Amino acid sequence: MDARYRATLWRKTMERRGWRRISSISLPRCVVEFHIIQRGYLYSGRWHGKSFDQMDVLTPGTAAHLITRWDLMTEGVWRRAKDQNAEWGVVYRPW
Repeated sequence: MDARYRATLWRKTMERRGWRRISSISLPRCVVEFHIIQRGYLYSGRWHGKSFDQMDVLTPGTAAHLITRWDLMTEGVWRRAKDQNAEWGVVYRPW
């Protein structure tokens, strides 16, 4: 099965569980949880939209870079974090 097709099936499964496609909606100014497939890795984490810094967009590995670079992303989903005081950060693992 093609990797792009598998990623699309994964995203659709996540959307049925209440997640939203990351490239179709602008992110709110609150803490969000996200999962992004990029270059064979699954990046997961939490990020606050109001902490958006233009320099972070240019720095690979930061949450802002992962979320805003749709051209590098295979698929991605997000949802509003249930705990708005949760710790921010990004982890990744092979997909």
